[in-house]
Amino acid sequence: MRSQFQKLDVIFFGAHPDDVELNCGGTVLSLVSAGKKTGIIDLTLGELSTRGDLRTRKVETDAATKLLGIQLRNNLKISDGNIELNKINRLKVITEIRKHKPSVVFAPYPLDRHPDHIHTSDLISESFFYSGLSKIRTGSLEAYRPDKIFYYRNAYEMPVTFIYDISKTYSKKLKVLECYGTQFYNPLLNAPQTFISTKLFEKEVEARARHFGFKIGAEFGEEYFSHDAVKVNSEILFEI
Repeated sequence: MRSQFQKLDVIFFGAHPDDVELNCGGTVLSLVSAGKKTGIIDLTLGELSTRGDLRTRKVETDAATKLLGIQLRNNLKISDGNIELNKINRLKVITEIRKHKPSVVFAPYPLDRHPDHIHTSDLISESFFYSGLSKIRTGSLEAYRPDKIFYYRNAYEMPVTFIYDISKTYSKKLKVLECYGTQFYNPLLNAPQTFISTKLFEKEVEARARHFGFKIGAEFGEEYFSHDAVKVNSEILFEI
C-alpha cells in the first residue's frame, strides 16, 4: 500500500478525469518511462459530463490510470461546474502539494472555452504560491513550494515555451484515451455528441500532436507554457 505522503517528482492537475490524459498523456507516459514518480490529481468527478455517469467515469478513469502506470491518482471531489477560488479549495490543493512535494506542477492554461479549466488554472496557480507560506497551516505539513509550474493547452491556442517529444509514447496515449469510451469518439455508443466526442475532434488530437512534433523535428509533440524562464541542460532537455 502506497503512503499517502509519497514523494512525487511531478503532479498534473486537471479539472476533470481525462483532461490530463487528453492534453498531457504522452508527457505523463514519457515521464513514467523515464523513472519519474508521477501523479495526477483531478479536482472533480466529472459528474456534469453529458455522456456517461459517475460509475462509468470511475471505471474509465481506473483503466486509464492503470495503463499510464502513474504512482498516484487522487480526486479532490470539488463540485463539477463549481470550482470556486476560495480558502477551502486552496487548502485542498495546498495539502496535496505539501504531502507529495513535487518538483514540478502542471495546470491548465488560464484561457479556455470551459470555465472549469479557467478556474482550475487560477486555483492551482494561487495554491502553488501559497503552499510556500509557512503561516498558512495544513496540520503538521510543512510549507513547501515546487520549483516550477507549467501550463498545458485545452481548446484555445496559447503561447508555447517548450514542446515535449512524445513520439515514443503517442500510440500508447491513444490507447489511454480509448479507456474513456463514453467521452471521446465511439461509434458504438448511442449518446449525444459533444465537443470532444466527434470524429473531427479525434482527428484534431492527431493533427495537433503532429503539428507541434514537426516544430521540434519529431513525429509527435505536446506543448507547454511557462511564465518563468525554463532551464535546459546540455541536451536541450528541461530538468525536472
